[in-house]
Amino acid sequence: MKLRKPFHTIRQKLMLLLLAATILPIAVSMMISYQATTRSLTEDAIASNTRLLSLGKANVTNYMNTINQKSLAVYNSMNTPRSLYYILEHGMEDEVIPNDLTDVIRNRNLLKDHLYNMYQSVSEFHKVRLYVVKQQTTYLLWKDDLKVGKHGTPVELTAAKAYLEPSHPSHNYGLSLNTGAEDETVFTLHRPIFRAPSEERLAELSIDIRLDVLRELNRELYDEGHEQFYIADVNGGLILSSNGDADSTVPSPELMKAVLGSGADSGYLDWRADEFDGMIFYERVSTSFMDWVLIKQTPYKHLYSSADRVARLNMAVGAAFLGIVVIATLAISIRMTKPLLQLIGYVNKIETGNLNVTIDVESSDEIGLLAKRFRSMMAKINHLIKTEYQLEIASKTNELKALQAQINPHFLYNALQSIGTVSLQNGDFKAYSLIASLGRMMRYQMNTAGGVVELSRELDYASAYLDLQKQRFDTALDVEWRIAEESRTVLVPKMILQPLLENFFKHGFMQSGEPTRLVVSSAVSLEPGSLVLEVSDNGAGVSDERLAELQQQLEQPLASLAARGASEEEGGIGLRNVLARLQLHHSPDAAMRLKRSEEGGFTVSLHIPMMPEEETTHESFNH
Repeated sequence: MKLRKPFHTIRQKLMLLLLAATILPIAVSMMISYQATTRSLTEDAIASNTRLLSLGKANVTNYMNTINQKSLAVYNSMNTPRSLYYILEHGMEDEVIPNDLTDVIRNRNLLKDHLYNMYQSVSEFHKVRLYVVKQQTTYLLWKDDLKVGKHGTPVELTAAKAYLEPSHPSHNYGLSLNTGAEDETVFTLHRPIFRAPSEERLAELSIDIRLDVLRELNRELYDEGHEQFYIADVNGGLILSSNGDADSTVPSPELMKAVLGSGADSGYLDWRADEFDGMIFYERVSTSFMDWVLIKQTPYKHLYSSADRVARLNMAVGAAFLGIVVIATLAISIRMTKPLLQLIGYVNKIETGNLNVTIDVESSDEIGLLAKRFRSMMAKINHLIKTEYQLEIASKTNELKALQAQINPHFLYNALQSIGTVSLQNGDFKAYSLIASLGRMMRYQMNTAGGVVELSRELDYASAYLDLQKQRFDTALDVEWRIAEESRTVLVPKMILQPLLENFFKHGFMQSGEPTRLVVSSAVSLEPGSLVLEVSDNGAGVSDERLAELQQQLEQPLASLAARGASEEEGGIGLRNVLARLQLHHSPDAAMRLKRSEEGGFTVSLHIPMMPEEETTHESFNH
């Protein structure tokens, strides 16, 4: 007795597969959930802190640009005698302002007004100090009081442009003055003032700025009590600290070296040291007057504090779902296999070619939905097969109509008739003849009743066209007709000959001493039963390379020529258009042959298969 292998049925295999596919992933996910959560938290922290520091950079930049603009107010109204710059440039004792005690007091009041306006423009300005180089005098404004002090020796000033001094206790800039100011921590913007446009230093403006607004601007960038935030300059000077203003809170030199040595304006570092173990995020803020770095320190302990809670929660939820999944897997495997086996039977019938098979699977679950979709798919396939045949027929019909589309100029035709009548009344028979030829051409084009005509009508149209061309070129053009009588009744597509004549005038006609000869001929070949139309000339002709190129274009689809940007001016696409019409109307056996004429010109031959009834008629005609 042959023993069966275990799990040999689809149901048993499905049960085993579903159990393995659910139990194993859940068990593995419990093992790696902590690592995955940790990695996710790290990635989220990097993304969120990058956005936060970028926002902080924008806020700090805008705030400091505002302060910088306020310091530039010293250059406002430079040529106005009462402006601050004018007073600095011409001195406190300029001839415009008389040198007496009253005027000196007035100048000092003007200077105080300028400094006071600057002081009041930003609420967090603590002190405004102006050191005048020529007088060796410092004017220090604090609150509403202007203190003036003269230095015994010149103050050494070396800065060539505005710069920011790191945070420091507010002071009186070397003056022995009692301002009564509390020991306020500030950072200072120093701006040298030069005599424009030279480099002569007139004064130096210093603005002490309290940290209140700068601290509030960055309050949302860190979690107070758990994270540390600094603003420092590239030399390690502390501007702002989330832990206070003591020098002990400044970032370590090693940390600043690592941040500045990274070569990037923003980024993050994994930092493990005795003083700090965690991630460091930084953003550099650089302008013409400052070079700061925003630094945020996030300890790993704080960053991963939620990881343990998430991992424990995942393990509890995973264990609960594991029991549910085991039970659900057993039920689903049994329920799925029955309709699935029915569907396999219907698929086997469809494989035999029975596309109209009725798929009768009564189920409300995914298998039932799959059966409904399968029925809908088969209906669409049958519909698409039918539609494809219809579209193929319609495509050929529309392509033929597009090639035959012409403008019906009724008004122009009626106008030509009127002009011809006037010419005839005035005895201008030549003009009447030309107008009549043009009218025959237009009447032929206007008749859109059918796309197939007898060759005699096509020849009549070509004759009218050549009459007009002979009038244009006079004796330089000689036309010869070699038309077999039995070919005149052969049906051909309308406007099939005229493009060949146009091709001659575009590329073959030569206005030289000798007339260019054009020969139009037709013949009926009973073996294998086709009409041969030929247009030959002794004109410019073509080279072997150009002839090979034209032959290659005839073998390509018309759409590919258009896609390459070929135009009818090149000749190839016009001839290919004629051949396309022939192959669409008659059969793919229609052909066009190109060769050089014996007289040195160019010959185009059309081989048009005749209809069976036409072959019978012409056989009778020959007999």
